[in-house]
Amino acid sequence: MVIALINARVLTPDEEIPRATVILEEGRIAAVGEGLPLPAGAQIMDLDGLTLAPGFIDIHVHGGGGFSLMTEDGDEIRSYARWVVGKGVTAFLPTLAAAGRPQMERWLATAASVDERLSDGASPLGVYLEGPFVNPKRKASFPPEGLRPPDVSELLAHVGAARGRLKLIALAPELAGARKLIAAARDQGLVVSIGHSDATYEEALEGISLGVTHATHCFNAMRPFHHRDPGCLGAILASPQVAAELIADGVHVHPGAMALLLRAKGHQRTILVTDGVAPAGLSPGTYSLAGRQIKVTSGRAILADGTLAGSVSTMDQMVRNLVRLGLATLQQALRMASLNPAAALGLEGGKGRIAPGFDADLVALDDGLEVAMTFVGGELAFCLPKGPAA
Repeated sequence: MVIALINARVLTPDEEIPRATVILEEGRIAAVGEGLPLPAGAQIMDLDGLTLAPGFIDIHVHGGGGFSLMTEDGDEIRSYARWVVGKGVTAFLPTLAAAGRPQMERWLATAASVDERLSDGASPLGVYLEGPFVNPKRKASFPPEGLRPPDVSELLAHVGAARGRLKLIALAPELAGARKLIAAARDQGLVVSIGHSDATYEEALEGISLGVTHATHCFNAMRPFHHRDPGCLGAILASPQVAAELIADGVHVHPGAMALLLRAKGHQRTILVTDGVAPAGLSPGTYSLAGRQIKVTSGRAILADGTLAGSVSTMDQMVRNLVRLGLATLQQALRMASLNPAAALGLEGGKGRIAPGFDADLVALDDGLEVAMTFVGGELAFCLPKGPAA
């Protein structure tokens, strides 16, 4: 089926078209522009009053809507995929926290079993392994029993369990064995991230020189900056080749620190992530996270000892936060939620833009930047229900 979206304000990382026509055909964008002729027999959808942007890509997320991505039930991942399109997300990277090796490999196998193209939900792009090769000093909410020293044989076993769908791995480069692990991960085609790290500035720079190109939830669970000890954070901010994740929920990172990150990395090298957990998007209450109890209150998910345990905000909220705080224009915020994460995974040739030949993954926002419609692979996956006529 050919779909013609008309009268939309198209906003991409590169341009704005005030009243555009976007033609969707066979899962891709066939044409974009003003005053385009409509193909015969096309289904016409009028998006007057809406801003059409590339679909959001959340590359660091553990769950949401009551669904966990750290699961042995593939249907739970599919249910999450169907839920998250209502938040404007068209693709995501299921992210696994630290756990015992047998549990980790069962989670990996489950995530790998879910097809990338679902008929009515966001696309799982692979798997992000956030543990277990991280520093116990910066474990944050990770269970201590889930942490292990870098081990190439274990990494290769995880690659096998994920059936080639492991895409990104976080590690602490200061740990013994990290050099070999970085080399092995790069040999497997993985993106390597510095995360949950107590690395000094020099140790972090060495990791970056060996192939680290990514930083896991910048500022959080890492050695803090000091003017005589800039630590891994200083290395991340000073290294242009490193892209930095940002949890812009207003809880994990102070707006002043967000401004510092954006000034250092620019809107081109900052990636919005949710780090969402299963109760993201739900009401306050008590929930379970990988077998542990967490309490959601005042926009925070916390363990019994008060440690933050992921985020309960959604990607559309992150975009709104940056704009409302004056830290980014809408165009810049949309880039950080779409093109930048696509680029981190090497997918910028097909995702993150509204241009001919790109995947027809789109989100339409209303004047309040709320999600009104979401398209995945050229099909309408979410439409905000209209209220009763006045």
